Amino acid sequence: MNRMTRGRMAYVPLSKAKPLKRGAQNRTGLFLKAALICAIAVCLVLSVLFTMHTGETVQLVVSGSSGLPADDLRIDASGVESIFKESIIDPRLILGTEWPVIYGVDIDEIEIGETEHGEMLQQGTDFYFDVLPDDIKMEILGFADDAPKEFHVGTQGPQILIYHTHTQEAYRQIEGQEYVETGSWRTAEEDSSVVAVGDVLEAELASYGYKVLHDTTNHEPPELKTSYSRSLETMERYANDYPTLSVYIDVHRDAYSNIEAGSKDFVTVNGEECARMMFVVGTGEKYNDKPNYESNYKLALAVTNELEKIHDGFTRPIRVKTGRYNQQMSDMCLLIEVGHNANALAQAKNAAKYAALALSRVLDIN
Repeated sequence: MNRMTRGRMAYVPLSKAKPLKRGAQNRTGLFLKAALICAIAVCLVLSVLFTMHTGETVQLVVSGSSGLPADDLRIDASGVESIFKESIIDPRLILGTEWPVIYGVDIDEIEIGETEHGEMLQQGTDFYFDVLPDDIKMEILGFADDAPKEFHVGTQGPQILIYHTHTQEAYRQIEGQEYVETGSWRTAEEDSSVVAVGDVLEAELASYGYKVLHDTTNHEPPELKTSYSRSLETMERYANDYPTLSVYIDVHRDAYSNIEAGSKDFVTVNGEECARMMFVVGTGEKYNDKPNYESNYKLALAVTNELEKIHDGFTRPIRVKTGRYNQQMSDMCLLIEVGHNANALAQAKNAAKYAALALSRVLDIN
């Protein structure tokens, strides 16, 4: 048999073994229980310390991140609900001055609410992915360190098409500038909707020497959720009529859950209040005809970087999503959210001027 000898187990022949007294047995049981409790306590302490250390490491990596992915149902730019799921591959430890920081930010940093895309409205210039398959995430990380891509447009005929999939998206009602609503923050009055923002973008791009078309077709009826099928028909019609088109810009406005707090979400550039902007890039996971999301992403990133040079915090994180958003039409497709429903239309118009300036620094005319 075995018995304890100075804390070690010793083998004792059965012929020489003596039964332990009841008091000794009790002391042995108490000792074993105490040892077990101490071991559990040590494990708990080590677990807490490890978690705190890991959290500090991630916080250092994502310092300045301006978004937090949603873990519940949200509505994306296509009007389709999606659910955030944790990825098996967690590339949060990828760090770059201009390249994406994958989702991860302290809950304590949350300030004033969420947009329809599920991110927090905070100042910052980092970028992060949305719900994506792991192979797509790794592919994007693979080309993230490439040299900046050059983007060129031709000199003959129209080069840029501006259009609106969600044509009736409107901004916060302002006293003296009210509009008739077709829904919450929606209107058929073009001078009060994102169409007016498209007008400014068109005029500003033209001033930089681009030949621009602006389509104002209302693609929302009969159902908002099928707007993309109708805006695709518009894009295809223009592509057929104007083969020189190479850049397609879908102008939207985002949605924000807290109007009062969101009304403070803008930047001031050269004395003008400007709505902050964000680009959405689709990978087209459910489609056979997928976008060239590498090119579209790099274009969105290049414009975002130029906007950040104009004013720190001018943009919100680029959203890479599994939708397609008609971005298969060209290697230079942009979906831009100019402000949100808590911004004033004037702030969105001011922002559009700087969006044109940023684009003029990225799109070279051959």
